[in-house]
Amino acid sequence: MEKFRFYFVGKIPSKANYKKISHRRVYGEMKPFIINNPGVLASQREAVFQFHIQKQKYGMHLFPMDKPVKVSFTFFLSGRVKQRDIDNAEKFIGDVLEKAEVLKSDSLIYLKEKVEKRLGLRKFEEIVIIDIELLDSSVVKDYETEVEHFEEGLREFLKELHIEVP
Repeated sequence: MEKFRFYFVGKIPSKANYKKISHRRVYGEMKPFIINNPGVLASQREAVFQFHIQKQKYGMHLFPMDKPVKVSFTFFLSGRVKQRDIDNAEKFIGDVLEKAEVLKSDSLIYLKEKVEKRLGLRKFEEIVIIDIELLDSSVVKDYETEVEHFEEGLREFLKELHIEVP
């Protein structure tokens, strides 16, 4: 199995602030319109730059990966760990892995082995460690094979909802 470790050092925006509402004058009237948040775009550009440097060390011929992968994320946060929603930070990193052409598509992430958030160094930038491992073809086959039957607890719940399982 091929394994890769990538690092991102910088601001990890939440998905919630990807878009920003601004206003412009149209025929004398102020009209709202949506623009991409400049802070998010700056973070994306920085992440793409950092991933590009790291791809060169592994060899550019290995990228973009076009096979299913397993990933792990470790977030070292600079602020309040308890209040930070890392679901959105995960989405940001997935999007940037695609934009930086580390992965052909973030839909190739079949398995997230570990997602961890920790307090980093105070007054230092946020850091993300991303471990990526290509999945073995037998494992991929298991994920892409239809499930033969559901576990008993799920079957019981579906019965309660009056949903018939084929």
